[in-house]
Amino acid sequence: MTAIIGRLSDVITEIAKFVLGLCVAAIVLITLAAVWWRYVINAPIAWIEQVSNILFIWITFIGAAVLYRQKLHIGVDMFIGMLKGRAQQVMFWVIELANLTFIIVLFIYSLKLSIDVLPNTYGALDITPAFFYFSAPVSCAMMMLYFIEKIVDPSKRQPDGFAGDF
Repeated sequence: MTAIIGRLSDVITEIAKFVLGLCVAAIVLITLAAVWWRYVINAPIAWIEQVSNILFIWITFIGAAVLYRQKLHIGVDMFIGMLKGRAQQVMFWVIELANLTFIIVLFIYSLKLSIDVLPNTYGALDITPAFFYFSAPVSCAMMMLYFIEKIVDPSKRQPDGFAGDF
């Protein structure tokens, strides 16, 4: 079971990192295209801002899930560091359960919101705003999987790398 969850988490994380890279590259390219069309050709493109916003929101949520897995979110762990032995483990799990509670609540309400806005349309692209909102439940599902991974694999309870190692 540990190997299956670990492998699934690895695959999802690698796909997420690849998608994040594509999203960043796409934002750079469409921003360059927007500048070119606006100032050189003098014909601004209406959909650039909306696509950039969608990509940026997906980068934010999926990046948060990847950072959660690698335990690289900013946190104040001075208090936990002062604890020893069993008290430190208990506090770790208290914090993780608080995180899980937030993740589950966010998952439920963001999924509901995403489904509720499916019939609506947004801006120049004439697409549903659900493209924005579905990033949250996808990210939460990833974080729930990573939480399960922490339960079954104690090695995943320690930071994995550095923030610059993305």
